[in-house]
Amino acid sequence: MTTACDEEHIELKPLSSCRREVEVAMVEMLVSLQKHGWSAAELALALADASEDLVMLIATKKLRPN
Repeated sequence: MTTACDEEHIELKPLSSCRREVEVAMVEMLVSLQKHGWSAAELALALADASEDLVMLIATKKLRPN
């Protein structure tokens, strides 16, 4: 769930179907990688780093003139 709020109102909104599908795929991937001996902490950090790298790559590409 995500939240949106103003001074008087807090609204909970369901996550997008894309987000749900990404989370399912991510959990499946993490379970598989843990079977190869990686700890949950190592995997979480690697996933966060890789996600940040991808976001930065996408942001950089969008800012470049065509």
